[in-house]
Amino acid sequence: MNPATPSRLRGRSLLAAAALFLAALAAPAQAAYPDKPVRVVVGFAPGGTNDILARLISVKLSERLKQSFVVDNRAGANSIIAAELVAKAPADGYTLFVASSGAMTVNPAVYGKLPYDPVKDFQPVALLGSFPLVVTTNAASSAKTMAELKALAAKAPAGGLNHGVASSSFQLAAELYTSEGGAKFTHVNYKGTGPVITALLGNEVDLGFLDIAAVLPQIQAGRLKAVAVTTAKRSSVLPQVPTIAESGTPGYDVPIWTGLVAPAGTPTEVADRIRAALKEVLAEPDTVKKLQALGMEPGHVDSAAFGRQIAADIARWTALAKNANLKVD
Repeated sequence: MNPATPSRLRGRSLLAAAALFLAALAAPAQAAYPDKPVRVVVGFAPGGTNDILARLISVKLSERLKQSFVVDNRAGANSIIAAELVAKAPADGYTLFVASSGAMTVNPAVYGKLPYDPVKDFQPVALLGSFPLVVTTNAASSAKTMAELKALAAKAPAGGLNHGVASSSFQLAAELYTSEGGAKFTHVNYKGTGPVITALLGNEVDLGFLDIAAVLPQIQAGRLKAVAVTTAKRSSVLPQVPTIAESGTPGYDVPIWTGLVAPAGTPTEVADRIRAALKEVLAEPDTVKKLQALGMEPGHVDSAAFGRQIAADIARWTALAKNANLKVD
């Protein structure tokens, strides 16, 4: 074996020094995240539940991580535009997606082809919160319970009661009830929750499965009636309203959730830093109070559990959409 020459030793020393220098540069860069503004993409227009939640979380993260988190509304196409944008963004933690359960689990069930894969293209960070839909009727409706709604549907013409549909997610929640509860609905499509509320107020449709935050003011004003909620537990803002499971359909549980995801491949250190801040944010009394005012229960930062929920929900809604022949080309 040839002994190392002084020049070889110097070369090795230079390589080692260079490696240490590069490592020293990389460590502060990761520790300093975020060192520039972070874009928080929302798939809905300003003013909706997801937008309000995104703005609340962005303010709280800005306070803790000492950097701007800026909401970017990319509304349209059931959040497909927003999801595709984030899926194709650099995986560096500077583009995040406040994703609805519809974008992550219903779209793959009902669209023949998507420009993103909710499992392969995203890295789950945290479940921000979940909320029920409210089975809602006009205040003048004779039905006060799900059993009475079911009885009205049985007496209605062949198509059953007219159900105002605000989104594919809401339609699948209703489809699950009809398959498990035995009622018959004719689905009437509208462009969002607002038009369905208007249709209910005008008695154009018999009922709607609707976003609790959007419909709550009309319920509290006595213009619309809450018959049941879709989650396994009653809502803290409508504690007097029973669940569908309590109302004769055991096991029925359809929460609508919102989570934070990043492009697949985002560094673990970056995702962990966001999660650590979110853990504090979601436990903060002010956050809990503001979420509950939206009818939303705070979520968690168990990214593995969140990932399992995404996969399970995709399987659930895909099977239901197939049975209901619900497909968007």
